[in-house]
Amino acid sequence: FFRLMKYFIFIPHMNIGGVERSFLTLSNQLLEKGNNVSIITLNQSKNLLNYDNKIEIISLKTSRSILSLFKLSKMLSEKKPDILISAQYYANIIAVFSSIFSKHKVKVILSERLHLSSTLKQYNFFKKVILKLLIKFTYPNSDLIYGNSESVCQDLRENYVNKSTKIIKIFNPSSLKNIIKLSKEKVNDTWISKSATPIILYVGRLSLQKDIPTMLNTYKIITNEFDSKLLIVGDGPQRKLIEEFKLNNPKLEKQIKLIGYSENPYKFFKYSKVFMLTSLYEGLPNVLIESQILTTPIVATDCPGGTAEVLENGKSGLLANIKDTKKLSEKTLSILKNENVSNQLKKNMNLSIKRFDPSMVTEHLISEIKNTFNS
Repeated sequence: FFRLMKYFIFIPHMNIGGVERSFLTLSNQLLEKGNNVSIITLNQSKNLLNYDNKIEIISLKTSRSILSLFKLSKMLSEKKPDILISAQYYANIIAVFSSIFSKHKVKVILSERLHLSSTLKQYNFFKKVILKLLIKFTYPNSDLIYGNSESVCQDLRENYVNKSTKIIKIFNPSSLKNIIKLSKEKVNDTWISKSATPIILYVGRLSLQKDIPTMLNTYKIITNEFDSKLLIVGDGPQRKLIEEFKLNNPKLEKQIKLIGYSENPYKFFKYSKVFMLTSLYEGLPNVLIESQILTTPIVATDCPGGTAEVLENGKSGLLANIKDTKKLSEKTLSILKNENVSNQLKKNMNLSIKRFDPSMVTEHLISEIKNTFNS
């Protein structure tokens, strides 16, 4: 007999990113299975995602993860949850230290969502060394670590934990019913909804990780051979690069639309012929799972992380090397020009998405948590 549990899910920021979406799906599933679930966040803000209102959202009322350490520790002592689950290295570090300082013994489950070695390259030498030391100290002090792809797990084993530390792979859960429901919302912009020209879609943060210049240069090659549009949904520090690209390429200016942040990005997929992702590294990109759910053929970079795993090494989405604009354009053109390629990818996608079923993924996690209590 395994009693129902009281879960704390530590999500520092309640945005609409992939981490937040998958953890809200997990929280809903844990609740449906009879568990008590509270989401702990740094600053409670209006949450635009779909979650069960029976889930308590608790704000630590602080702006940075490091400032939440003792507040979270105090909350663990007072609320006495059975299990604390956190996601990504900064939250994971705080979760372990908070559990150490807490008067209440809680099982700490760490979820790593990014390919850490690639992620840490963005920092200067000093910060990189400090973070690596903190990760190497805290991660082995958890009760269970799971990565969302085999590549993420392998990177952890080789670079951040000792051989005795247990690391398992658990995919991101993705809420098929909710995504399909949201995708049916109409788009009033006729540039999109009435377009006779095929649309290439990107949805995500405009960050260094996503390598926006490669996407833009790939699109430029495509337009030399095939008339198409590029729709970019998202915001971030590389937004300026897109605006500069449009100014420097006046012939393409009307062919590229940047609409910024959208509360519901799923509504754009039905108007799109191809989804493109040119990342330098990933964890397990939720947007590719979601694109498969919405049967939009994918072209993506075979970067460190779980992209190739989501796309079954090219079976349910086409792959090219990072920064390889020539191959990325060729793969995209093969979808735009050939319905047979597109239809075969759609067929394979329908089988691929079964791996990310929320109930199945949550049962896998619960089973591994049971093992930690019994060990």
